Amino acid sequence: MPQRFEAEYIGEDGNKHRPIMIHRVVFGSIERFIGILIEHFAGKFPLWLSLVQVKVLSISDKYIDYAKEIEMILKKEGMRCEIDGRAEKIGYKIRAA
Repeated sequence: MPQRFEAEYIGEDGNKHRPIMIHRVVFGSIERFIGILIEHFAGKFPLWLSLVQVKVLSISDKYIDYAKEIEMILKKEGMRCEIDGRAEKIGYKIRAA
């Protein structure tokens, strides 16, 4: 019959306590899985996995209202989207997105 290891330690209150170990295999597995996905896709996730699926980029300040309309339509369709309405060049916005 296997022996049970009865470990006890003295706590700050001076009493004996039994240590408890919490097994984290589920969390560890999820963390490894996410790490593998990030490494495999190099951070460029497929559409279904991306945190932001569509980035709406306005060409200039006068098109911000139209960009907001597009964002609203996309969100109604269940897309995860954001607007980049900064006063930057479109090439910079594309690279940043």
